Amino acid sequence: MKKVELFAQYQEAKNTGKEIDSVILYIHMPGGEEEIIINPGVADKMDYINRTYNDDLVHTGCKDIYIVNAIFTIDEGEGCDFGAALDALKDGCRVTRAGWNGKGQYIELAENISYQNRCGEIINCDHENIGNKAIAFVGTSGVQMGWLASQADMLADDWIILDEPEILCDAGESAGQYGDAPTLMPAAL
Repeated sequence: MKKVELFAQYQEAKNTGKEIDSVILYIHMPGGEEEIIINPGVADKMDYINRTYNDDLVHTGCKDIYIVNAIFTIDEGEGCDFGAALDALKDGCRVTRAGWNGKGQYIELAENISYQNRCGEIINCDHENIGNKAIAFVGTSGVQMGWLASQADMLADDWIILDEPEILCDAGESAGQYGDAPTLMPAAL
């Protein structure tokens, strides 16, 4: 992705005539990890990017920090309900809540789960009735396997679908298939 592509996507989102709710940035960090930043101050963030990232979206202060992808969310309401978020999760999307206060927190479906027991053996989970899937919570402190939704999470209408499956792995159905979910404007990859 180039800076010109990111700003063209930003202009396209502005041209909808609707309020841009946030920009979701996927940023490669020096340690190789990817950080997700959800920023509601879109105009200020885009000004910051324009000043501190080069044409290839590499941070001018550190060549190991660069923007991989960006999504602009258009305010279509408060978000979607847990059912729509769960459907998206099952389809391979990462989802988050606007009400979560930690930077870069989201959940995703983990598959092909294995673990190392106290004897050092690698155990591959495979249960005839439930398979080997679990919801993983990804946050600033790492990954928590087997995340469980609270009642507040299940009753919330502020779920945001961070990406469509084709953004992650070039497969899946067309965007906008999750009912009342906020409209996402993915920048070109």
